[in-house]
Amino acid sequence: MEEYPHLPEYANSFISYLQNKGRKKSTIKRYYYDLQDFFAWLRVVKDSDQILVIQNLTSEQVKEYFLFLSDQRAYSTATSRRVFTVIKSLFQFLQSQRIIQVNPFLAVEKDLKEEKQLLEEDFITEEEFQQLFETLSSFDGLTEKQQKFRHLLIKRNEAILSLLYHYGLTLQELTNIEMKHVNFTRKQLTVINGTDIRHLPLTDFTQQLLYTYKEDIPAAIRPNYYSSDRFFIAFDYQRGTFRFDYSIYEPKPLTVIAIQKMLRQEIRRSGIRQGISSQHLRRTAILNYLASGKTEEEAQSWFGLKSHLTLQRYDHFIKQIKTP
Repeated sequence: MEEYPHLPEYANSFISYLQNKGRKKSTIKRYYYDLQDFFAWLRVVKDSDQILVIQNLTSEQVKEYFLFLSDQRAYSTATSRRVFTVIKSLFQFLQSQRIIQVNPFLAVEKDLKEEKQLLEEDFITEEEFQQLFETLSSFDGLTEKQQKFRHLLIKRNEAILSLLYHYGLTLQELTNIEMKHVNFTRKQLTVINGTDIRHLPLTDFTQQLLYTYKEDIPAAIRPNYYSSDRFFIAFDYQRGTFRFDYSIYEPKPLTVIAIQKMLRQEIRRSGIRQGISSQHLRRTAILNYLASGKTEEEAQSWFGLKSHLTLQRYDHFIKQIKTP
């Protein structure tokens, strides 16, 4: 049988079960990739993909994963349902093997079929954002090693937070930014998500953050102007410098998982409401954009939304908060 590495043992048992049932290789490969994504997310939000985490997973936490797929990956409802079927099947298998007692996916099915209405807690307030932003330059709660190199990461993290909150970029869009996509002369950022290409004007504030971050990187490993080098690059605390991949002679890009981890740590340090994530930042950017008087068509274009139907939840929320 074909091996599928990098999955927890209980998930490998599920894959073996599918193989023994005679499922097509293409089907099993699709299951494998969907499960890999799910476990990568679990390792960020729960620090582990061990069976104890699975046994204690709640329906609310499951919903948060599918909100992540919708808000950050821009998955369509149909794609989310397909992923839902894959992961629910894993939990059904674990339940049949008496590895877990309760399948949290059963309580989520109804919500996935219906668009969840937005609530105040789905957004981040201006006060919470400011507190989080100020934490990025603070040394409180950092280890001695983290404090030693903190000055090199402040502007990078501030630039990331600004692009999430003010521009509503997804994490995938952030990691896709190449040096050639940042035009400091025109004050313009090119955002690419699949076949969707957007050109967004940069404010002086965000442009300055991006430029200062770039200049903080040692010249020898700095992304080259007009190149396909990734703009946001990883940092090596062991060596105390940004990472460089000498096999392809390019800076090593920052990953979605690394940004999620950074945000989670900074949110914890800031003392703001726990549970806030990059989804809250993107939703707030969309809400603020629409509340400023922009049309749904303009919002769809600005945020790269595949359908204007997504914006109906925001329109409903705006009408609710305006109603006395």
